[in-house]
Amino acid sequence: MKNQIEALLTQYEENRLTRRQLVTSLLSAAGAAALGQPLLAQTVAPAAIGRSMNHVSLSVSDVTRSADFYQRVLGMEIISRPANGGLNLGLGEESFLGLYNIAGTRGMHHLCIGVDDYDADRLNARLAEHGIEGRVNRNPANRTSGGDQLYFNDPDGNSVQLAQHGYLG
Repeated sequence: MKNQIEALLTQYEENRLTRRQLVTSLLSAAGAAALGQPLLAQTVAPAAIGRSMNHVSLSVSDVTRSADFYQRVLGMEIISRPANGGLNLGLGEESFLGLYNIAGTRGMHHLCIGVDDYDADRLNARLAEHGIEGRVNRNPANRTSGGDQLYFNDPDGNSVQLAQHGYLG
């Protein structure tokens, strides 16, 4: 148990755990120890702290038609035109809707959560600590975020991307 507490304190000191997460984890550890149970996943800090719903990317059959729809109906404006043929429509100051014609899919392609201090490789290693297999996309044509893209699946198979909080297409 001493090693587990040391690991939690180290994570807190490295700003990988908030004070609330540290206290919750310590209380859980104490409760588990009192019951003679092993300390479970609560000793692993979150891979990142989600700060915003950065964007949702939709796979559509006609990007221009869909962009016209969202512009007419919701007053959304084009904020960028990635090299891959898609369009990004602004939603407020910190999010956007991506429209892309992605072969073989229709509907939501992925959602993206904004995090602080984005680094695809570091975050991918953190996901691995949770038993999650991440996918780093290093294709320059897909680097609309200015760097490598990190994706993983949630328990239902939905594709989730992480990006720098505040990134706007």
